[in-house]
Amino acid sequence: MIEYLKICRIDHWLKNIFIVFGHAVALVLFYQLEPPSDFIWKAALSLVPVCLIASAYYILNEILDAPFDALHPSKKLRGIPAGKVKVPVLWGIMGGLLAVGFTLAWLLFDNHLYFVSLAVLMGFALLYNVPPVRLKDKAFLDVISESINNPLRLLLGWYAVVPADVAAMPPLSIILAWWFFGALLMTGKRYTEYRFIGCDELSGKYRKSFKVYNEERLVMAMITYACLFCFCTGIAMAVYPLLRNLVLVFPMIMVAIISYFKHAMREEAARLEPEELLKNPWILATTAITAAAALWLLYAGKNGWFDVKEKYHLMQASWEQLHSGGE
Repeated sequence: MIEYLKICRIDHWLKNIFIVFGHAVALVLFYQLEPPSDFIWKAALSLVPVCLIASAYYILNEILDAPFDALHPSKKLRGIPAGKVKVPVLWGIMGGLLAVGFTLAWLLFDNHLYFVSLAVLMGFALLYNVPPVRLKDKAFLDVISESINNPLRLLLGWYAVVPADVAAMPPLSIILAWWFFGALLMTGKRYTEYRFIGCDELSGKYRKSFKVYNEERLVMAMITYACLFCFCTGIAMAVYPLLRNLVLVFPMIMVAIISYFKHAMREEAARLEPEELLKNPWILATTAITAAAALWLLYAGKNGWFDVKEKYHLMQASWEQLHSGGE
């Protein structure tokens, strides 16, 4: 039984914490930092169907990837290539998880766009894994299609707490920023995995997209996604008044991105499983500090404690007065 649970990757449910970003966007832009009494309850429940569907996706991924995992230095020890589990049993578990997950999604949330978003999430999982499309084998498209899970999780978090009779959706700039952030993480995963295998011929057999990738192309892609993430985030901060204080956390965002790049480039990082990349203490620390500062700045702007735009105009007026006095 333990081998079957390993394939469900319960330890990877932590990745669904990205749904919380959707809750946060709804809290700030839809509820204006004044959530209803059932907000936290709905937010917590929204994680349950997603985790079940995620495990179904992981099972599908392991079944379809088993022939390729057998060529990987560490993944060859997984349950299917090592012969520790029975594939028909896995298909049964996968079907049960899908049935329970989608049933809960329909029954628990009045806003059925949550259910639709969950279905789209599973649909992209099929496109990513199942031949003949199998986007996983298409260089760069593999990252784009896998990282779309980020904006879909954003939508899941949003629709879980936003009323069904409201047609509003998160701003496009924020959706794209979250997508590009996911693409940055997924490209970093490809980069560490490529270096971990350390053999062009073997990596090409393990995953077809690696026949196109090399370290330089992957690093350039990471830089591109980081820039696009910052660009879209900047647009959101400029357009929405409640977000303008967040311009002050931009330096911390850059520190977090630099920490991510620094860790990915280290020699020992290439020998780690790709998921270990996000367990770096510096990455976790900078992310936590950034989140705490952002929360304070949002409430400061809401309650009139501090407004970066007003402070800027005061500084500008003082400078102009000083300059005119000098003349």
